[in-house]
Amino acid sequence: MNYRIDIISSSDQWSEEEWSKWDEFLAFEPSAYLDSRSIKAALDVETRHLQIVKWINESEEIVGIAQVEDTHAVSAVQGKFLKAEKPFFKLAQKYLYRGDGVFQFDVRVLGTVLSSGDHAYRFKQEISEKRQFKLIHQALNIPMIDGSKPPKSSMVKDHYSEKPWSEKIAGKSGWHCNWIDLEFDPVMEVDLKRDWSTFEEYSAALRKKSRTKIRRIIRGSEELVLKNLSLEEVEKNSDLLHSLYKQVYDRAGFTLGKLYKEDLISLKKYWGDDFPVIAYYLEDEMVGFQCGIITDHTTEAYFVGFMLEENIIHFMYQRMLLEFIKQGIAKGSKKIVMGRTALDIKSSLGACPKRLLCHMKVDNLLIHILTRGVALTSSPKIPPLKRAWDDDRVSILAAGN
Repeated sequence: MNYRIDIISSSDQWSEEEWSKWDEFLAFEPSAYLDSRSIKAALDVETRHLQIVKWINESEEIVGIAQVEDTHAVSAVQGKFLKAEKPFFKLAQKYLYRGDGVFQFDVRVLGTVLSSGDHAYRFKQEISEKRQFKLIHQALNIPMIDGSKPPKSSMVKDHYSEKPWSEKIAGKSGWHCNWIDLEFDPVMEVDLKRDWSTFEEYSAALRKKSRTKIRRIIRGSEELVLKNLSLEEVEKNSDLLHSLYKQVYDRAGFTLGKLYKEDLISLKKYWGDDFPVIAYYLEDEMVGFQCGIITDHTTEAYFVGFMLEENIIHFMYQRMLLEFIKQGIAKGSKKIVMGRTALDIKSSLGACPKRLLCHMKVDNLLIHILTRGVALTSSPKIPPLKRAWDDDRVSILAAGN
């Protein structure tokens, strides 16, 4: 059977009825970032090179959906995220980071560049894996919005991996022989029990050391005043919010895409109360903020921003993590997705690591070979993680991976 492909780069290219059908299709396997509200918000940012794809059968039914974004990747710190002992790893890194010490490239990403998790595509169960690959390959080769060819590098992100931590998953690809499987830091997630109706019930289930840390964070952040901003307040403070985000973003050793100030406004516009933007004030000055998407399925910790000095003094980032947990419990979410940074801090508050796998292809043969070599000869640098629970859910990583 042949499927018709429908591609848009602006939200008004589809009617509200078509967007409703999109969300109905997504209901079998929800995704906060494939939800029409997130898609519309991203499309509203004119500087973002995003295209939305759906495949339709002869009965005019949706059989698959995907999002494709053309962006720029920058890695400015050699050896910070990967560890390896084999000489090839160091030689490959030396070549890739030659010149100014920065490895950067344009890349087409199937998925969302600003989050971690399985948000690239969805297909009906009747579509075989072989057919899915062909359709995804079709999406990866769509001309850019201006009609030019897409970037020479492609990435599909992210897929969860259930393989044991002792088993290597990066290198040769189980996705397709011409691709490379990559593993970066795990995503940290908190699985919530249905009988936790308050944060106090969550905290009581943790080990004593973690409960003590939570009390210390709350005491250390007592001077901060938290305010849930309205859409009008987000619009008014968008420049300040973005500048606070930049203070954190600019320190990152690896970046894939970036947040625009318009993103915060658009997400607040479409999600409303389910996209809380919480501002942190100290003596009437905004010193930080956090935002996330809250659904019955997941609470997605989206972005944070803060003044670095005030963060250290007032435990701001750690307080933000606690607030994400509170939001998820209040909503009745099944889990909190906290992202890939600060693994040790998040583990001390109850988050556990989940392995994620990306697939990559580079048209430049030499770079492709070097990238595959790096993947084969290295593994993510995972710090020792805390045991916040009495069971063994993170014990395999207690001494690092």
